[in-house]
Amino acid sequence: MHLLLCSDGTPASEPALRFGAALAEWLHARLTLLEAGEAGEASRGPVPSVLQTGLASGRHCRVIRRGIPRAAIMSEAQAGDYDLIVFGLITRGGWLRRSLRGPSTRRVLQAVEQPVLVVPSDRSRLNRILLCSGDLWFPEQALRLAGQIALAVGAEVTALHVVPETMLGYPFLEETEESWGALIASEFPGGSILKASLDYLRRQGVESRVSLRHGDVFAQVMEELHQGEYDLVALGSTYASQGLYHLFVRSLTDLIVEHAHRPVLVARHAGHRLPSPRASE
Repeated sequence: MHLLLCSDGTPASEPALRFGAALAEWLHARLTLLEAGEAGEASRGPVPSVLQTGLASGRHCRVIRRGIPRAAIMSEAQAGDYDLIVFGLITRGGWLRRSLRGPSTRRVLQAVEQPVLVVPSDRSRLNRILLCSGDLWFPEQALRLAGQIALAVGAEVTALHVVPETMLGYPFLEETEESWGALIASEFPGGSILKASLDYLRRQGVESRVSLRHGDVFAQVMEELHQGEYDLVALGSTYASQGLYHLFVRSLTDLIVEHAHRPVLVARHAGHRLPSPRASE
């Protein structure tokens, strides 16, 4: 695995540097450090310690330096063979530009094809991971990476399925409202996806469970996140690289990234919903 760890020379990037370095250690990953910012702004505090940690463990580490953070991250992500892009919240630009075009963090998420890990604040532990479904499926990359990280650190994964308000009128859902076991055993599409996701995680040796909620999706995700004291959130994104809609309207992904206050792993939907059985052997 190859991680791109990004610093924009501000204190906001320091939690991402620390968490990304630890993640590279856990996953035995190659590490490339991208220093981006105006002239003279590159962070000189955390960067050497990140490299020293990697070199001491025998990992391959390198440093590259580029200009404006948002453009630098998108350019390097496109040019390199990275499996995961790690950075903090990017809040540069005046309020007018952020209002019209969206925060830089959102624009990077819209443009980058690889999975992205946004780290807005320090997290001293990684014991519990929340895996969020979308449109009755768990994105393949999000499921794979969540399982890989959980296995490396011994974390538990909770697969969260939220039945949206628009579907609450179905009699079947009223009967299984409090029972994920009944949902898994049912013919309902969400049940088969939950079962396949749990089977995949357990074949990998990951301790896993299910949480079933209903109502407003964002509100339910945030409530589960705080009640369960999760350390990392993993979810899929259906960002389109073309079109103007996502430049002006915040998606569920944007809302979770901006309000979770903990690391959020975002994997773009790539057309495959679950790993094939052969891939997990």
